[in-house]
Amino acid sequence: MDFKDIVLTVGLILIIIIVNKFFPLNKLSLKKYLGYINMNENMIKDYIKRELKVIKDRKRYFDNIRVLFDLSKKNKYTIDNQTWDDLIMNDIFTEIDRTYSSAGEAVLYTILRNPMMDEDKINKRGNLINLFKKDLNLTIKLRCIFFKLGFDNKNRLIETINGLLSVNKTKFYIYSFLGILPIILILSAILFRQAYFMAILLFYVSVIVEVHNKETANIKALGLIYLRDLITGAKNLTKIKNDELKPYIEEIKVLLNQLKDIDKATFLLKVLNSFGGLLEMFAIPFLIEESTYYRISGKLIEKKDIILRLYYLVGELDALSSISIYEECNKENCSSPKFVAETSLKIRDGIHPLLKNPIENSIEIYNNGIVLTGTNMSGKSTFLRMISTNILLAQTFNFVLAKEYEASFFNVVSSISPKDDITNGKSFYLAEAESILRIIEALKDTIPVFCPIDEIFRGTNPIERISSSAGILKYINNKGKSICIVATHDKELSDILKGNYDFYYFSENVDDKNGLSFDYKIKKGISKTRNAIKILDYIGYPKEIIEDSYKIIENIQGYI
Repeated sequence: MDFKDIVLTVGLILIIIIVNKFFPLNKLSLKKYLGYINMNENMIKDYIKRELKVIKDRKRYFDNIRVLFDLSKKNKYTIDNQTWDDLIMNDIFTEIDRTYSSAGEAVLYTILRNPMMDEDKINKRGNLINLFKKDLNLTIKLRCIFFKLGFDNKNRLIETINGLLSVNKTKFYIYSFLGILPIILILSAILFRQAYFMAILLFYVSVIVEVHNKETANIKALGLIYLRDLITGAKNLTKIKNDELKPYIEEIKVLLNQLKDIDKATFLLKVLNSFGGLLEMFAIPFLIEESTYYRISGKLIEKKDIILRLYYLVGELDALSSISIYEECNKENCSSPKFVAETSLKIRDGIHPLLKNPIENSIEIYNNGIVLTGTNMSGKSTFLRMISTNILLAQTFNFVLAKEYEASFFNVVSSISPKDDITNGKSFYLAEAESILRIIEALKDTIPVFCPIDEIFRGTNPIERISSSAGILKYINNKGKSICIVATHDKELSDILKGNYDFYYFSENVDDKNGLSFDYKIKKGISKTRNAIKILDYIGYPKEIIEDSYKIIENIQGYI
């Protein structure tokens, strides 16, 4: 072995030892990556076909999923945080989500939070979903593309272009120069046959590793890698021939043409981060990521809106194909909504998507709102959520989980009991008063408001609770362009609200033979029973407490 070979070998070993000390190769990630790249096209298609009817059981990081929504413009019909939480929409999102990419996941979330009030737009989206249901080959082609795009679980791409970019041309020039120093040092050692050049190289690599560590937060390399994956996925989408997808394809082509420079620059980063990070080790001494990042950071800022639009278009196709699969898997429970001009709501055999063995319920609401009474755990809150969820599904994806749905467009604003008695440092009553005020403010718009309210003002004394509740509910109903369903235990509201509201209830059975049981079916009228003490008796409270409780009720209200 001559001196040249010795120098090259020693240089390579030094670089690997130093860099690997700080960035050890992740064997598991490498094995996983190699497993993916060894999957040929047919294997991927077979996998996707098998997965079509499988719920995607993966952990979802909603703080990252919602980043695109947080960046997007809101309108007056956007589902606010309280309504989203009231309707347990994160769980519903998880149930209906069949996406294969971060872009699809983010867009699916964004669509769900922005119900539409335009029938033509809803029908157009519904037609695309129907296309994916009918043309399985097209759907599988699309999902192969989204499968390869995959997930950036921390949504670093959105984070990277969301005002966190550092533009510094000076660093670009410095890092570009420093990046060629290892080559100069190795060549110098070969030409001049001096070993001290390798000592300088050793010191240089140690310093560069520190530089790399400090720059990691700025570079957001994985976000740029996902941008490269996004561009590759978008290019693959443009190869699909379908007349109904043509508007998407044509716009994607225009956007890709505007991102040519970024396309070329990100290609090298993608290569370097392949094979579980193996090549990235060799990139660090040459500051390739750093120089590439600072070279294109200005262009990323300049073309932020173009990147976001491309991200949304790709994600929208993933989201809509995902919904088509959910619908197909639940086709026996799904139907298309019918929208009418009159403020009304009709649902026949509606169900809630999270229930494994759902009980169907039907309701027709025209001129009056509804007061919903009934005992604990009998199904009132689930019914409120079932109606609300189907409204959102109708106005976002043009399907409902019901045999029939006919309604006007609604702005959904809810007030369902908070989880805690203290909310963000406020008393329960104050938090709920502010919550109800959101509904009253929404009534000012021309779009009807659907407002489910659960246990209104339960945090205050009975006299003020009933009087204020009655006043508010009359006000909401008399506005004409709203449908309010209020679940309550206050039977006194029934007498006060006659003529303004219709009355329905849920009930239960408690007996020694069958124990506690519910049919979860809504019934016309007012509940005549209470079950709180019965439940205490059923689960084993001392008989002394049960008997004393009934006597107190008899003395206070003449209940028995």
